[in-house]
Amino acid sequence: MSSRRPRVDWRGIVLLIIILLVVALYDAATTTPDAVVTETTNTATPMDVSAQPEPPVATDALQLFTTTGELVYPDVSTNRTPPALYAAFLADVNAAQTTIDIAVFDIDLPELGKALLAAHTRGVTVRVAFDDENLTDARVSKLIGSLQDAHIPVVGDGREPFMHEKTAVIDGRIVWTGSWNMTINDTYRNNNNMLRIVSPQMAQGYVVEADQLMSGLFGVHKQSNAPHPLITLGKRTISYAFSPVDGINAQVVALIDAAKTQLTFMAFSYTDPAIGKAMVRAQKRGVQVRGVMEKQNTSGTGSVFAMLKKAKVDIIADGNCYIMHHKTIVIDTDTVITGSYNFTKSAEKANDENLLVIRNGTLVQQYLAEYDRVRERADNPQACNS
Repeated sequence: MSSRRPRVDWRGIVLLIIILLVVALYDAATTTPDAVVTETTNTATPMDVSAQPEPPVATDALQLFTTTGELVYPDVSTNRTPPALYAAFLADVNAAQTTIDIAVFDIDLPELGKALLAAHTRGVTVRVAFDDENLTDARVSKLIGSLQDAHIPVVGDGREPFMHEKTAVIDGRIVWTGSWNMTINDTYRNNNNMLRIVSPQMAQGYVVEADQLMSGLFGVHKQSNAPHPLITLGKRTISYAFSPVDGINAQVVALIDAAKTQLTFMAFSYTDPAIGKAMVRAQKRGVQVRGVMEKQNTSGTGSVFAMLKKAKVDIIADGNCYIMHHKTIVIDTDTVITGSYNFTKSAEKANDENLLVIRNGTLVQQYLAEYDRVRERADNPQACNS
């Protein structure tokens, strides 16, 4: 006796599978799993910092900015236009993505204060070291107070010698330094110079200095431990130093003693006898020595103005009715000395200062052009009523 298996209805099974697949696809298209929503929310950032605009300045690794060509006499607050120096610096602050470290003697620019607060709000780590003697100025105290209210780390030096540096490091790669305090007067009235240097190596050294200042170490309490004190940018070499720990005076005197053809200087305060005597020696051996000095300091205590005049150095008081604030020496055709370092004993022995020595013929020509502008004003002084 034989048996037969029941026939399977394959067409019905296939139809059922198709119906189930359609239902499943419909559910997937109309439902978002909770796990995906949670993951996306937890990994999202409030702002895509990589989309921040690049600062609208040239891409060269070394740029010189001066205020001189944009000064207006007399200065009237309602007629002010931010000079290129200030505009470029603000652009870098506004484009900062990770860090801003500022060490400056004086700071009162309201737009800069707002830019620092905005940077802090978008997640940039902002730190400011300054000379707290300037808190007697209402504009300074207002700006510093606004930073403190936002819990931005701010450290005053709390001592009689000056915290006199004028530096900023942005995103660990851009260094700003020169004679410019971040103030209304230094921006719109006084002759100043500032260098913008793109160099992670130099930035590292300036952050080490900022770390010391922000930890409360000022003056002789600091250590001379900046890495990469000599860097190369293309055909340029730059060395940098900080006082009072790096022996800047001896370096400046040695450079002056090595001058062969010309020595041109612009000095806000000049009382250091060692540097003055080095210039006299240069003059006596046939080097062309010439300079402009801030007129308010030509007859001050310890001024070398008279000594240089007696040695027949071509030196003249400046003609800016406000302040000629440079601290610069140009030597021969290849060396520029500049920074916050006034040529004084205080700058060498007590103040927090910084100084650059740059070997670059192009930069020499740019500083000599600035000297010509300052000298032209010295030869034709400008009177101001404010």
